[in-house]
Amino acid sequence: MKATVCVLILSCFLASGCTSVVSALPASREKSALEEALDENSRLKESLDAEVRVNHRLAYELEMSRIELQKAQAGLVAHEASAAATVPIFQDYEVASVAFGLLTGISDWDDNFGYDGIQVHLLLKDSDGDVIKRKGNVIFDLVDISRGQEQVIMSWPLPAEVLGSHWQSVPPGFRIKLPWQGDVAYGDQCVLRASFTDAFGRAFGTSRLFTLEPRPEIPKNAEQQ
Repeated sequence: MKATVCVLILSCFLASGCTSVVSALPASREKSALEEALDENSRLKESLDAEVRVNHRLAYELEMSRIELQKAQAGLVAHEASAAATVPIFQDYEVASVAFGLLTGISDWDDNFGYDGIQVHLLLKDSDGDVIKRKGNVIFDLVDISRGQEQVIMSWPLPAEVLGSHWQSVPPGFRIKLPWQGDVAYGDQCVLRASFTDAFGRAFGTSRLFTLEPRPEIPKNAEQQ
């Protein structure tokens, strides 16, 4: 009888133990699923953090590119403004061409006998062909072409402040006296060239071909005097 009771008690104990083990199995599985969910959340967080760092780096690079673009645009605007400043605003009233007037040629401007040099009548013209007064640098070159090749035998550079002092209103133009420099190649064919540069750095040129007249002979009556 006692044996039967012990067997029943043991059976109940085992039955209750098995029931607890069986009931414990779902809790273990729930814990494992929670850990997996936490691990997944951790991986997602790391991935999001990496994307945030990448986005921050891209935003920084984009901002630096924008700053460089603004600098380049500012430099382009400054360059265009500088280039525009070199172009005359009223181009119709600026120099379009230069020419020698009819009064240009060999001249005698003192009381002594003989020629003293070349008198130049330099004309600055606008787009309508009207003579205008504008300052600038000019260089006159006398080129001898009678010896088979061009040879500059005389040269007269005039800065803007000097050229401006030679302006005459009637007839309008710059009247300039170019005295001989050294020996004069009388009888040779020569070209007088003028190179004019205005205040905007634009260059204009003109030339005139003529023959240097031989040195005139002093009259006998002048020698006797």
